[in-house]
Amino acid sequence: MADNTHDNADYSVVNKAKMTLGHAPAGLYLPGIDETTRKEAVRLCARDYLEHHVFFNDRGFHNHLNHHLLSVFSLGAPAKRLQEVFDLNKEILLPSHSPMDVDITAENFTEYFSNERCYPNYVSFFQRELDAAGDNWKTVACDYFFDPRVFPLGMSGIFHPFIQFGYGLEFESKTIVATALAQTCVHTSTFKAMFSEHVFADICTGELDDDNHGLSLMQILDKMRQDPLSINMEFSTVPSSNSSITDAAERLATKYSKLWSVPTTKEGVSAKYHELLSVVALVYGSITRPGYKLLLHFAVMHCVTSAYFLPIYLDCLSIERQVQILKAHCAVVLATFAVHGSPELYITPEISSKDTHCAVSDIQNNVNNQWLDVFSEAIASNDMHVPKVVRALWRGSLLDSFPSKLSFDNDYRLPPPVNWLYLARITVDTIDFSSFRDPQEQTKEGKRFWTFGMVGHDKFWDTYPKE
Repeated sequence: MADNTHDNADYSVVNKAKMTLGHAPAGLYLPGIDETTRKEAVRLCARDYLEHHVFFNDRGFHNHLNHHLLSVFSLGAPAKRLQEVFDLNKEILLPSHSPMDVDITAENFTEYFSNERCYPNYVSFFQRELDAAGDNWKTVACDYFFDPRVFPLGMSGIFHPFIQFGYGLEFESKTIVATALAQTCVHTSTFKAMFSEHVFADICTGELDDDNHGLSLMQILDKMRQDPLSINMEFSTVPSSNSSITDAAERLATKYSKLWSVPTTKEGVSAKYHELLSVVALVYGSITRPGYKLLLHFAVMHCVTSAYFLPIYLDCLSIERQVQILKAHCAVVLATFAVHGSPELYITPEISSKDTHCAVSDIQNNVNNQWLDVFSEAIASNDMHVPKVVRALWRGSLLDSFPSKLSFDNDYRLPPPVNWLYLARITVDTIDFSSFRDPQEQTKEGKRFWTFGMVGHDKFWDTYPKE
């Protein structure tokens, strides 16, 4: 893997990396996606694989290059823009490491967990495992991801291993899936207690009422906000690094994720996915207090971008694992909500109005669809997360997210409609920071970035600018 000598005319990298990209879902085809752009996307993903490490600094920040590349590619970016995205990301990445002098096997692969120096060893191991599986490689990959020893790592790091694995499944790329499994294994665990085997089994089983329908996510957010653990949580400017806050948040998420039931039926899983995506989107767009400048939260944003991949996972899994992945994603969403103070939601008419410009799968023939303007701005954005957010919100619009074949009791409070286009529009209009320039210079220029703070706490708003 440690090969950093390739230029832009070198297509041999594709074979060196064994890089392939299958077709993205048909519903996500857009103008601009053709064999030329696909060829360039494959070449650039191969270069990333060969040239760069999984983290881009010594603090465990994740390499986002193929996330950025594949998101703009699937939104219709031209080949020139794909190269620009590669060149921008390359400047901040670490070179790939040489393998350690260890032989990772199916018998000992757990012995090197959380050792990032073993990343290339893990990649080689998982490539061998997936190659040996032949056409059954997705099943083998999922078996590893759902191994109780691996799964807690996969749901860590604000979903980054989960997202990387999702890209590999979406584009049917064994190489990307191998890197995702390797990234998972060298990760540290964010929620050790919540994803310990017996606790997570309880979460999946649930603690439901006599009618066995549980609470809705909107009701759960209300209860979390009123819980003494939330009310008494101290304030921190960096809550995710405060162990007392993260411990309390993990306890809250464990307690309340048990109350959200997921039926073991295809219709039930689909309905609960729609509910989860809608609620995550509402939280994303609704945590700015009235009278203050609009903010979009970095951690909540990752809840949105990761939710995009849930249907891709669901297509590969048994019904039992479908329930497991939904419950796991929900638990991490609730922990993220709690860490940042269980903020009140201020759902404006703009956010909850019907999306009158609902996306259609054959958008190529719908030249007046306002989503095309948003896609163009997302492609041009030099924030590596903006196109991923837009893509996730577009999935909500494609689903329109709330028709459901599952009936709910009258006391099960469903989320209101979501104006997916509005949320996508405020994303491209608000975030104008570049991931690749000096942050202090951009702040002086008045550029807007994601918010990281404890937005559910009054003290956060003491120093946040008003409109």
